[in-house]
Amino acid sequence: MSRNKFLHLFEISAPRGFGETWAQNHLNKLAQELERPSKKLERSYSGEYDFWHKGIKIEVKASRAVDFNSKEPLYIKALHSNSKLPFDMNFQQIKPKCCDIFIWIAVWRDIIRYWVLSANDVKTNKHYSIGQRRGNVNEGQLHITNENIDEFRKYETKPNRILQKIQKISGQR
Repeated sequence: MSRNKFLHLFEISAPRGFGETWAQNHLNKLAQELERPSKKLERSYSGEYDFWHKGIKIEVKASRAVDFNSKEPLYIKALHSNSKLPFDMNFQQIKPKCCDIFIWIAVWRDIIRYWVLSANDVKTNKHYSIGQRRGNVNEGQLHITNENIDEFRKYETKPNRILQKIQKISGQR
């Protein structure tokens, strides 16, 4: 069981079911102080970010580590964190102009890792590519792979430290 603790998350086939429903609910359980945004909190809010915390706009993105070369279903190609197989976690529809902080959640069969980055950290990252889809202005994507994952170590945080990391990055105490 411990080797496959999160394998069930690879069975969620709908991208929005995983990214929006599971990831956002999971994060909200870890950091209950995060609020769901609304026009009450910000008059101009129109769905461009996922959480609000004391004026900080937070966007959540999630991805799963799978064998990059496999054509099998997600739950078959799900990788263990010790795997040497190549993976490519594509964090999509990234809009640095729409939020202050990004929280990225990465799931392996046995662990979940969390990264907290400022919008500027994303926008200026050499792996960030703008222009994911034609016509979507100021939207891009970033791939975390087995080859570049160590470059993101400085943004990684433990689940019980997510809120503190948000506050630190945004200059709040």
